[in-house]
Amino acid sequence: MRPVPNTILLWVAFFVAIPACTIVVYDNGAGRLLGILALVALFLVCLADFLLSRPLLQLVEAATPELLRGTKGRAVDLMIEFSNAGADLAWLRYGLNAAPFFRFEKDPTGKLSPFPGGKKLTARCPIIPLKRGHYTLDALHIETRSRLGLWLLRKRFDLSTELRVYPDLTFERKRLASLFLMRGQDGSHIVRQVGKGRDFEQLRDYQPGDDYVDIDWKATARRQLPVTRTYQIEKTQEVYVIVDHSRLSGREIRVPVEEGMGGDWLYEESSSGGDYLITSQLEKFLHCSLILASVAERQGDLCGFVSFADKVDRFIRGRNGKDHYNLIRDALYTLEPKPVTPDFEQLMISLRQRLTRRALLVMLVDLSDPLTAEQFYDALPLINKQHLVLVNMVKPERANAIFSSREAPETVSEVYEEMGGHFQWQEIRETRNKLHHLGVELGVPDHAELCTETVTQYLNIKNRQLI
Repeated sequence: MRPVPNTILLWVAFFVAIPACTIVVYDNGAGRLLGILALVALFLVCLADFLLSRPLLQLVEAATPELLRGTKGRAVDLMIEFSNAGADLAWLRYGLNAAPFFRFEKDPTGKLSPFPGGKKLTARCPIIPLKRGHYTLDALHIETRSRLGLWLLRKRFDLSTELRVYPDLTFERKRLASLFLMRGQDGSHIVRQVGKGRDFEQLRDYQPGDDYVDIDWKATARRQLPVTRTYQIEKTQEVYVIVDHSRLSGREIRVPVEEGMGGDWLYEESSSGGDYLITSQLEKFLHCSLILASVAERQGDLCGFVSFADKVDRFIRGRNGKDHYNLIRDALYTLEPKPVTPDFEQLMISLRQRLTRRALLVMLVDLSDPLTAEQFYDALPLINKQHLVLVNMVKPERANAIFSSREAPETVSEVYEEMGGHFQWQEIRETRNKLHHLGVELGVPDHAELCTETVTQYLNIKNRQLI
């Protein structure tokens, strides 16, 4: 606890201490003695006020929750419980450290007036996180005035409140049609599903037209009659979202200000510069991962999560349920781009060892670099025959076929930019064709369509029973 001069003390010093010091310096008679006595008296009063007021905050305690969960850009209510086991306080002011990763709805400080002794009061402090990630609220400061009002007494509480800030999916969900949200089956129509189920249902007597492949020869030998296996459409399948957070995942995505400030907290407030806001490809990958996990859960599938850079650092086995979704969310909200080259061979080996059942692997990987794409292509045969693989990335801003733009380039630099974008578009197209020969589809949607494109691919595959 430390004292700070209050406004009253400053006025007293102005009207008493300064004149007294002037008299002591320039008066050689009885006035000097009066000035010294005035200064001593003022010092003793201030000292007595501080000593008598020290217990006021010594018996005040503050408690905060150990864990807070919030969403980027949306207010999180921090509830602070104050207890006063001492004397009555006319008022108590409190405030949190104004860290750069969050801001407050109104004022970072609050006030309890009055605060009776022997009481407990709860204060609500709304915090708006500006960036996803893991943070700690480390300090809380309180303040009250002394008994005579000469001092402001301040005390610091060391906190250990953990604040987990998750991505905000509201804007992405609005971009998805109601079909992808899977809020219910009301009004849906029966649609014929293409493909053949793989889940065993029962044995029955052979009927003309049954495929010989479906005959159970062991049961036929026991019964001395032809017996056929029947199957049903699989309802529970394994889906794994695999996110690359190596150096290429940090590629910037520029968004016009009017688009980014329309309530989408995916974009940083501090990143505005000129006509654009800046985000990264990894942010889009994480949003897509959570959206796909949510849709898979509503479909009844088992959803897992894998993240990797130069090695696999997070692996969550496929399950479903709300608790499992929260587990995936806790695993990805702290991911940041790492300045390393992705090791696809190590990833494929790890997936082959851990995943024994056929699954759908949705890989969110940037293959805009030809060397990275070649390494991915070389490592893919380790798993593509056992699992069904989908690859999606965000299309680079300039990666377009030449002359595809409606606006003709006006300067020489714009012509060179168009040529560079064409070469990049051609390289991505060649990568897509090479992956297609291995049975792998590469999606290159715009950043705004990444979630919609990925969910559409997943639902089509599930309807066709390709897993």
